[in-house]
Amino acid sequence: MNWKKATSITTTRRTILGGAALLGGSVLCGLSLRSAQANDRKYKFAFANVQESGELFKQFGDGFKDAAEKVGIALSRYNNNNDGVTALNNARLMIEEQPDVVFEYNGVEGIGNSLRKVFERSKVPYVAINVPVPGGHWFNLVNKDIGIDAARVVVAVAKEKGWTADNTTVLVAQASAAGVEVNDCVRYFYIAAAEEMGMQRVGPEAISATTTVISPTGIQVDGKGALESSYSAVKNVLQTIPKDRNLLLFAVNDDSAIATWRAVAESGRGDKALIAGLGGSVAALKELRTNPQWVGEGSVFSTHWGQYLLAMGVAIVNGATPPPLTKAPQIVLTKKDVDAYYNALGKVILLPPLVPENKYLAATGILQKFGNVKDL
Repeated sequence: MNWKKATSITTTRRTILGGAALLGGSVLCGLSLRSAQANDRKYKFAFANVQESGELFKQFGDGFKDAAEKVGIALSRYNNNNDGVTALNNARLMIEEQPDVVFEYNGVEGIGNSLRKVFERSKVPYVAINVPVPGGHWFNLVNKDIGIDAARVVVAVAKEKGWTADNTTVLVAQASAAGVEVNDCVRYFYIAAAEEMGMQRVGPEAISATTTVISPTGIQVDGKGALESSYSAVKNVLQTIPKDRNLLLFAVNDDSAIATWRAVAESGRGDKALIAGLGGSVAALKELRTNPQWVGEGSVFSTHWGQYLLAMGVAIVNGATPPPLTKAPQIVLTKKDVDAYYNALGKVILLPPLVPENKYLAATGILQKFGNVKDL
């Protein structure tokens, strides 16, 4: 079922660019602060969320809406329901609004070219979130990096417990429909864990969307990035793993990780498992603080992606050409440093500093309105 919820906020732009910012092929030029203010134009953006049924994605969508309200940008909101047909219908509806920029979070990589045709016919700039859309700008975490970092955190704890390649199995939950880049997080989690633990090594090409048995000590299931699908997939595959094996767990997002942990815990194997989440959701942060087996949380601060996306949209409207990837904020938190970034209620206290792949966003002045990015 399609639905749309549009905010009714449309206010005047105050500050856009403080000059030119240059990052490789990324240029903000031809617009001074004075001329930007003189234009006195309004911004209108359209956004389709991948789904709204899980906590992680609902929080992201709500955060995007709240950020738009804070800076006075009109934002319409759609739910793709993790379905290709719905995403295409929503793309057409968004284009009918004639927005300045479309933000497309599509969970089905195979429809990318169809989305491209819809957007390019309209001549409306579009930003793909997480899953790339050909021809569009791209905002995403670097899944490979976060998978490697998460593996190092989990393996360090496993080694402290005396776990070895002889008694440990890596179990990862992918989302096959989301494509290669999204699943790099679980792919490189196994690769890094195998290297650190002395397990059988494989190359990234050996862990594809159809791979189930990675190695004698590595198993992959398709949790589809969703709660129930992940729970069922993990519950079923646990029956094939000897109960005396220790488990290192990782998944493509927090919803999938929480479901993975639930299946493992309900099987009575929680004390022989270690897990890291990915997303920084409220539920996962609670697990990191209270669950001794939940030892890491790959936080991408998705509740605050909205402010980066708004800055990205403003930059595009005003002539910027973003780099090939505008990088989302990301870090793998542990029990030792989680309090520096999140309060006890799971609210963000601080965001990591900008990096070369997103530093151009500072020139728009949007991020400064939130006052939560380190060193900005």
